[in-house]
Amino acid sequence: MNRLAARASMASLLATLALLGLPIGRAHASESAKRYVLMTFWSDNATFYPGFPVPGSLDGAGKPRRNTAFSRALNRINVLAYAFLQVNGAGDVYFSHPRVDLSAQDRRGYCARSPTSCPDLAKASAGSFGAFARLENRRHTLQKIVSIGGAHSQATMDNALDHPRQFVRSVHTILAAYHLDGVDLDFEPNAFFLGNQGGKLAALVASLRSALGPTAFISVEVPADWETLRSIECGGTLSCHDNLAAISRQAYLSLMGYAWHSPLYPGPPLTANDSNLLSDPASPLAAGFYHVSDVQAVDFLTFRGVPARRILLGFPALLKAYGGVAQGGAAYGLYQAFNPGKTRRYDLPMFKGSGTYRMAVKLLQSGFTRHYVRIDQIVSSVYAYNAHSHRWISFEDPVSVAAKARYVRSHGLGGMMMWQIATDMPPGSRLSLLSAAYAALSSRGSVGDRR
Repeated sequence: MNRLAARASMASLLATLALLGLPIGRAHASESAKRYVLMTFWSDNATFYPGFPVPGSLDGAGKPRRNTAFSRALNRINVLAYAFLQVNGAGDVYFSHPRVDLSAQDRRGYCARSPTSCPDLAKASAGSFGAFARLENRRHTLQKIVSIGGAHSQATMDNALDHPRQFVRSVHTILAAYHLDGVDLDFEPNAFFLGNQGGKLAALVASLRSALGPTAFISVEVPADWETLRSIECGGTLSCHDNLAAISRQAYLSLMGYAWHSPLYPGPPLTANDSNLLSDPASPLAAGFYHVSDVQAVDFLTFRGVPARRILLGFPALLKAYGGVAQGGAAYGLYQAFNPGKTRRYDLPMFKGSGTYRMAVKLLQSGFTRHYVRIDQIVSSVYAYNAHSHRWISFEDPVSVAAKARYVRSHGLGGMMMWQIATDMPPGSRLSLLSAAYAALSSRGSVGDRR
């Protein structure tokens, strides 16, 4: 399994939409009163994240569902992305989980006018997308956007890049129909961007900006490793372009700062942090070991001409777990050998060694001891080790998220992004990652919209 395909992914943000000259959405507070973007996702895959419905979506009996934690979390953010829609061979954006996404009302309304966006209509049931479009936060600052792609979205990316006019037209139609505020492109190919795909992506984003208007929010999810970022610029050749800078003139670049190590990846069987802020000089120089960090990725983007204010720093509400790990002295399991056969499944059972942040909180109450990696007195990452069961986990906590928020402020980044809302602790909890990010970003300036 390659690292990019294994990434969970993600999306971003805001503003009033003027689509093809038609004003859509709502006016919001002036930019002078706002500073940082704070965004999260809701995944439409009920198999991955059961039990966290969109408020107002329908249960099996057709009754509206409530989700108090979801509603309260909206007061901590200003952008919510619905993930994910896909793109067919003709360039049309479509709902890939109609049972979750659509309802009878959608069948009679939007889908009757745009049938190519609504395959398998007989399965339409919960109506989560329509309920998502009706959400609002207490300050009426919530921006709702559509995220397209996600992990393993090679076909969706190819279809969008090969049919840009129809893709832009289809995006416009969905946003206009549901009065939404923008779009996020989370194109994650199976390996690298090849040929001129990076140039096509930059052209596609420019077309979206032209069609959606100057105030629409557009974001593009990008990986954190230099190799894949460079493939957007160079496409496997020695002839490189400024595609990342061109994209940043029209959209935010939302940095997927996670999924850097996993017990499923090829390479040496060593534990390592999933989402470290800083590059660790102590990380092993082993063949095939992956070296990456938030700061390294931000440095690459700014080196390639991307303004820092156009970068959103992403962090996960997830854990990566390893079994059969020796303590390794003072390292407490960090950079130590593990046994794939002893690595367990957790509450994201589709991937061995993967779980939610909520699961990490439970594990910390059952024999795991937390440790921080500090570099130059800055918290870079957090992990925990259980000396009895020889299990090791990498995750984020409020301390590490606050450290990332301070980095965002001190380096002039545009804001933060979290994958995803269903896997965080409730917003009233002192352990909530979104609440930690909100508090840290709000301590100077405010959380708000800045295109």
